[in-house]
Amino acid sequence: MIINQILYNLAKNLIAPFALILLFLQALRVRGPTLNRQYQGEKPRLVYGPIPIINIKYLSQAMRHKGYEAKTFVYEVYSIHKPEDYDYHLSDFFKLFFLTDRLEKAVIALLGPYMAFLWVLPRFDIFHYFFDGGFLARTPIRFLEVQLLHLAGKKVVVMPYGSDVAVPTLIRSLPFRQAIMMKYNYLGAREKLTLKWIRYFTLQADFIVTCLFHSETLPKWNLLTTHYYPIDTEAWLPNGLDSGNNGKNGFVTIVHASNHRELKGTEFLIAACQELEAEGYQIQLRLLEQVSNIEVQRIMRQSDIIAEQFIHGYALTAMEGMSLAKPVMSNLSDDYYYRVHRLYTGLDECPIVSTSINQIKDHLRMLINNPELRRQIGEAGRRYVVKYHSYETVARMWDLIYRKIWFLEEIDLKVWHPTRFLDT
Repeated sequence: MIINQILYNLAKNLIAPFALILLFLQALRVRGPTLNRQYQGEKPRLVYGPIPIINIKYLSQAMRHKGYEAKTFVYEVYSIHKPEDYDYHLSDFFKLFFLTDRLEKAVIALLGPYMAFLWVLPRFDIFHYFFDGGFLARTPIRFLEVQLLHLAGKKVVVMPYGSDVAVPTLIRSLPFRQAIMMKYNYLGAREKLTLKWIRYFTLQADFIVTCLFHSETLPKWNLLTTHYYPIDTEAWLPNGLDSGNNGKNGFVTIVHASNHRELKGTEFLIAACQELEAEGYQIQLRLLEQVSNIEVQRIMRQSDIIAEQFIHGYALTAMEGMSLAKPVMSNLSDDYYYRVHRLYTGLDECPIVSTSINQIKDHLRMLINNPELRRQIGEAGRRYVVKYHSYETVARMWDLIYRKIWFLEEIDLKVWHPTRFLDT
């Protein structure tokens, strides 16, 4: 096993110089056509990847609605998602049926990233990455990727999703750091590499978009927004289903997507529900873990309350809950992280029931007791998510970004609030 790893590493390092020459020549070859597209005012072609975060699916769909050619290209697919959620997969380029599975995996590992980069380079103009690297991240020339893209006339946009910018010693919140240490302490061990990636993209990227508390470890960003990805509000239409129960005359259903339990405060939610049950409330707590998105939607539609996360922030599940007009609980209480968003990005309008760990039981009791309050908060949530997180709104934001970095328009784009750019 050790010998195989040594041989693999040797082969990887031997291949890299030759691959770099090939990619350099490919970048020179496509530079002229790319710059010509830009000068002719053609819309840039967009690609997202290779990390298979489901958000890039929604981003690409939103931009297609806006008239862009937008595709996703991923190296793997997480178990809770489907291959068809993404447009291109690395394995599709290596249908080598004459190789054993083990040998085919080795070939993909050695040559796959280079083949992918060669393929995408002439086909797309703006590359969207997270802070843990692009298509060459698994190769020895990982820190030359943006330079090659710039040589080819391409643009690079980078955005954080979580662990890619998690630098524990730079995180102020000790509850958040403890949540990381409980489950993901390897993030502390790899701080040096994470910082290297952050610094690399800070220096090399054409545009950096950040959101909520993911800004904390970034030395620079070009645009601050609450969330840079959208939700299909038409696919998540309200159905008006609420039990109407108050926990005394029947069960109230609470849904919590419990992937990453430590980061979401799941144990505190479970404890709060148990205490409320001891007080005589009838509660059905549905914990969703490793559940497909289709099943998540079905269960959420039948729920009364969405309990999202209680350490920090809100994310996709909260957006889905608001889109369904369900009352959502998440923790937006720390002014250190969220005051700036309330000042600039519209978070002051967010109707999420901001709930710290210590408030879970009281806020649950309040919502359980009052079906009418649940309805009012849910309707406000629907209005908010349409205004700030719909395909139309988020695509408008990204359209401004592309006008700035591709068409070189002078747009004062430092923070995103949809009402600031109605006439732009």
